[in-house]
Amino acid sequence: VIKHENELEGLIGSADVVITTSDGPPRPALQQLRDDAVHVCITAHGLEDSLTGRPGNTLTHSARVGWSYINGYRDEPPLSMPRHQGGVVGGVTGFITAAAALRRRDQGPSEHIDVSELEAFALTVHPWGVAAVYHDTGGTPGPSGGRRRGDPGPLWDLADGRMNFGLADFHNWTEAMDALNLPELGRRQELIPDIGRHSQNMREVVISMAETLPKLERWDIFHQLAKLRCVIGVVQDFDDIGSNPQVAERDFLVETTLDGQSVRAAGAPAKLSPSPWQLYNPAPRLDEDRVAVVKPRAAPSRPSTPTPNNLSEGPLNGVRVLSFGQAWSGTFGTELLALLGADVVQIGSLHRPDVFRRISQQVPKGIVDANRPQHPLNTQGHYNSVNLHKREVTLDLRHERGLELLWQLLPKFDILADNFRPTVMPSWGISLEKLHEIRPGMIWASVSGYGETGPYWDYPANGATTEPMAGLSSIHGYEGDRGMNTGGLYPDPIGGYFVVATIMAALAHRDRTGEAQRVDLSMMEAVTAVCGDALLEYDATGSLPGPGGNHHPRIAPHNNYEAADGEWLALAAETEDSWERFANLIGISDKKFATLGLRKANEVRLDEIIASWCIRQNVYEAEELLGKIGVAAARVSPLYELYSRPDPHFEASGFIRGIEHPEAGKTWLPGRPWRFSAAKSCPIRPAPCVGQHSYEVLTGELGLSDVEYRSLVDAGITGSLDD
Repeated sequence: VIKHENELEGLIGSADVVITTSDGPPRPALQQLRDDAVHVCITAHGLEDSLTGRPGNTLTHSARVGWSYINGYRDEPPLSMPRHQGGVVGGVTGFITAAAALRRRDQGPSEHIDVSELEAFALTVHPWGVAAVYHDTGGTPGPSGGRRRGDPGPLWDLADGRMNFGLADFHNWTEAMDALNLPELGRRQELIPDIGRHSQNMREVVISMAETLPKLERWDIFHQLAKLRCVIGVVQDFDDIGSNPQVAERDFLVETTLDGQSVRAAGAPAKLSPSPWQLYNPAPRLDEDRVAVVKPRAAPSRPSTPTPNNLSEGPLNGVRVLSFGQAWSGTFGTELLALLGADVVQIGSLHRPDVFRRISQQVPKGIVDANRPQHPLNTQGHYNSVNLHKREVTLDLRHERGLELLWQLLPKFDILADNFRPTVMPSWGISLEKLHEIRPGMIWASVSGYGETGPYWDYPANGATTEPMAGLSSIHGYEGDRGMNTGGLYPDPIGGYFVVATIMAALAHRDRTGEAQRVDLSMMEAVTAVCGDALLEYDATGSLPGPGGNHHPRIAPHNNYEAADGEWLALAAETEDSWERFANLIGISDKKFATLGLRKANEVRLDEIIASWCIRQNVYEAEELLGKIGVAAARVSPLYELYSRPDPHFEASGFIRGIEHPEAGKTWLPGRPWRFSAAKSCPIRPAPCVGQHSYEVLTGELGLSDVEYRSLVDAGITGSLDD
């Protein structure tokens, strides 16, 4: 706790990184920043938005970015993401950008970074909105939302708990149905191939599973089906997490203290080797380190270097990434690196393109344009929304010559990234030792469901199965319910954010030591980490956390309320000042709401009073009025609307903008949730078409002649759809 401004000035003057969370005027002490320091300001709405200065939190962020719209049951109130997810995502984005800025600290004056929690959070759900606009559907419930209460799935009841089943992606269908005691369905010829099963009528399967699953036990079924390469997951609460063998073998949980009590906490969201993360200290008590901290350390002297001319490219300009990202987690993570300035070259395939390219076999009707060439593989919104600013090369790695080209490319890159099963890359001969041999200090980063070690290491997983396995589904849902999956696939972007954060740590270590580094991210661990306060709460209190709905553990009011014309308003009064203004506005004077504790104790009645006011209000006018008096308020926006007619504040900040794609045309897409003071960021390039840069990279990087390149195209080893 800083008691005097001069203490703060001394600390800031010796700091490498200063973090602030206020969007008010900068304190005079910030003028003491060294020229090589980084100041990152993480706020609810950023510093250059029409919402700047207005309060916001996970409730209002969920409302603005589309999460609340797709999370809930049909015909029930919109549902926020649980706990503090908006702050967690804003925090990891702040870490990523600060670490990136430190890499160019000698290239100019101190760097100021503006991070918007809201914009960073929008990147955890946007592909489903973008894709729906491409298809001109008029709306979207997301991949998992829009169900009525009581409908079967996506979480199914078994004898001793619940599970998620990714039926459409099951391998070994016949054997899987035998394990579920449904042998007749396992021999239905139209259901046996996994390709095309998405388009089959699964109603009989759903009805039959609802009858037979309650007779089976969850962990027996989990292991049987996982060994058959079926994508499944068990709903684990935080008692289950604490005794899970995968968690135990990977030493994910750490022992720490909370007010002197021994508790378990989530560890790092990714493993690093050969230099692992370690816990050095528990979270400090208020002011416990005052004596050690208030004495500022001397600032190191650093040589000045000329300011480069390419600052607009981003702080990772010069870093090169070879990516085997697919679907969302890997592609999103490497997209973040590209948006920070790294040269990201995606390795694609002509014979098996990315699954996000294969969502539909037709050009989506919302972007059909007879005046330009268009191919279904190049015009899918899912893919085009998470692969911005990259280049793509196709290689057939089944072919010996394709593997040779890969090994010729690898030494030219700093980072190798993938989100394959842990068995795939080693099958091509890739190991950290081999990579370090051909490119000293190379970083190899992988995202997988459970990580590359432990009893589940080779089990398949996806976002829908990881949410329950990580404990998220046990705390997400309506208050008093058993929990539910989100309406999206939250583990994928969380995995993407945290693998980039870990890569940034590995780069810093590599720059100091020259050491190569393996980054092994388990999506289950990463998602458990963002729910880590629930685990601490369970250990500290013995009370098992459950869903809180739209309510907050301490703050009231904090809810989604129906407004006029069927609209919904997210509303929270987080401070006594904001409560007093709100109470005066709507005429609440009852003493039983006088304090935060009393408001929480009388929350049911308080919600009734506020609901009776909100139902008469125009949602846009109410949001504007409440924001001006310091109340966190936001209209619950349909996800589709964000990318068909963006809210003016997103457009004004430049976060959502029209990006021209050579085949899809100009569409609304989200971009960078940060702004660096060193220079205005360069325009964002669209996602690449299949193999678009194969010629450019293979001739430019490897020196292949036109004749050699054409022979590779003729052999089907590389090329684009136009070759």
